Amino acid sequence: MIHSPPRRQLTLAVVFLAAYLLLEWLCYARPALAPAITPWHPQSGLMIAFLMLVGPRWWFATGLAAFLAACFIRDTQLSAVVLLAASAWIALAGVLTARSLRLVLADLHMTSTSEAAKFAGIAACAALGTAVGVIGVSIATGAVSAADFLRGVARYGLADLNGMLMVTPLLLEWDPRSGLKLVLQPRALELLAQFLLVIVILALIFALQDSEQLRFLYLLFVPVIWVALRWDWRGALAAVLVIQSALIFAAEADLHTPRFVDTQVLMLTLTLTALLLGSVVAERRRAEARLRERDAELSRAMRFAVAGELASATAHELNQPMTALVSYLNAAEILAQSSGQVDERLSGTVRKAAAEALRAADVLHRLRDFYIGGRSQRESVDVAKLCATVAASFIDRLARAKIVLDVIPDPALAVIEADETQMHIVLHNLVANAIDAVETGNAAQKRIDIQWRGEGRDVTFAVHDSGPGIDPATTDQVFEPFVSQKPEGMGLGLAIARSLVRAHGGDVSAGASERLGGARITVRVPLAPTESP
Repeated sequence: MIHSPPRRQLTLAVVFLAAYLLLEWLCYARPALAPAITPWHPQSGLMIAFLMLVGPRWWFATGLAAFLAACFIRDTQLSAVVLLAASAWIALAGVLTARSLRLVLADLHMTSTSEAAKFAGIAACAALGTAVGVIGVSIATGAVSAADFLRGVARYGLADLNGMLMVTPLLLEWDPRSGLKLVLQPRALELLAQFLLVIVILALIFALQDSEQLRFLYLLFVPVIWVALRWDWRGALAAVLVIQSALIFAAEADLHTPRFVDTQVLMLTLTLTALLLGSVVAERRRAEARLRERDAELSRAMRFAVAGELASATAHELNQPMTALVSYLNAAEILAQSSGQVDERLSGTVRKAAAEALRAADVLHRLRDFYIGGRSQRESVDVAKLCATVAASFIDRLARAKIVLDVIPDPALAVIEADETQMHIVLHNLVANAIDAVETGNAAQKRIDIQWRGEGRDVTFAVHDSGPGIDPATTDQVFEPFVSQKPEGMGLGLAIARSLVRAHGGDVSAGASERLGGARITVRVPLAPTESP
């Protein structure tokens, strides 16, 4: 299906028509027979790429382009009626070719050697069918004798086939936003050497006598293979285009060149070599990239497993000491109250310590349950109370660091269904990281904002800070276990937070804060209970 808007399709049609006529004019050299068959038809490759991009309903644009080129550029001996019939045949063949290629190529790009071979096979059938139709119409009207049928089909078919093989893949792959300069810059000298080698070989060939030129044309395989090995099929086809353009220029400039039928057979062999060898190289590089991705995924999985085992082991080992600590703190509070002099500050401090010890024990218990069986206890959670509790746990630290923490609520959202302890762990880790970042930053005003709001069936918690922010190059890595930007950090806080959030069916993302200029960590969880995928 074609998804490009009509206005874009119309623009492409106008550009196609102009480019088709320009290519016809540039490559019009040494025409043969009544249809004025030239040695190379890059416009056929342009036509196939156009139809693959905009769809078959624009067939009339291709027929119009072929008709206008035959009328105003080609010195043809065919009548207007014959030209119309030939142009219609060219358009029909183009539509059938484009539809066939769309069934073969994944996303209009060649991603494997088998696809490259299928592309070449379809192009060969299309070139043969187009040549038979055009020459057949010429013979039927008496413009070409039947004795010239094979000669005309061979010349026209070779010209069309080379045009499709050289031009269509490059046009489908071309992206003006790809930043080609950045890709080529590290190997600019090598690219220049390859280009100069092609030019030197061509200059040598053109300087030889006619009888010697053809055998030395085979030297061109050396730079084309070199380019294919370094730049895959894209660079190799570009090199072939340079060679073909030089041959056309030589023909128009009346330089000594071999017979164009011979050179085009050689160019066909050279193009197929570039296409297939370059596809092998591209496929190997994609396989290597997939292997690296799988290694990275395995490494991440191993780190997650280590993090889970570490959390489970820590929870198990600290469970009994934490229980004992709570008992001792309760006993200390009783002893303090039983003494003759009761200090409310001591009693209050002991109660706070006991409460924090109980919370720590609950956190350990929930983490152990989560990493052992992925269990969560869903309940109704008051979002305002949750955020206030998280903020209150940092009051002393915020005061010492002179950091202002604001909670920005969504009045329309009060309650969500989640595991309160796990969500507390998540927000606690995010705020703790934000405090670390703000303390090390140089912002004039040290601030942290906790903001929540409902978005459809989800709720998002965003923790903004005025710290130095996150390096964009490491944004995707901050949630990995044992990856930390802090010298003494273990890199487990964000990893644990993401695991807990994903267990709720949500996710966590990092980016730049538009509010405070530092980092922004966003947590998205469903309002209603859901299972992680």
